[in-house]
Amino acid sequence: MKVLICDDDPVIRYLLTVVLSKRAGDEVIEVANAVDVFEAANRHRPDLIVLDYVMPDRDGADVVRELRTDAVLGAIPIVFLTGRSDIAEETLDEIGVAGLIEKPFDTSALPDRLHAFAAAKA
Repeated sequence: MKVLICDDDPVIRYLLTVVLSKRAGDEVIEVANAVDVFEAANRHRPDLIVLDYVMPDRDGADVVRELRTDAVLGAIPIVFLTGRSDIAEETLDEIGVAGLIEKPFDTSALPDRLHAFAAAKA
């Protein structure tokens, strides 16, 4: 599976890359900000986007709403990765997010959870 990770924290990006590429054999593309998500998604056509909900340049919900307007990118499943626990399930459904993983997360279960989210929306 090809996974695009967008998180402004380099430690989180590194951890996700190690877990997904080394342990699960996924191809991982990393970006550090919301602006680069669109270019990377267009170039790499990932099977899944893992998106930090809180970033300095844009909030994750805005990024998802914009991605959903694109004919090709709008079909890619998106999972929020966040330290916030107050995001309502209705909000996720409303904007079309496949799921939410709270930080800190269990690295041993992460690949299976992400693969399940991608499969459910495929």
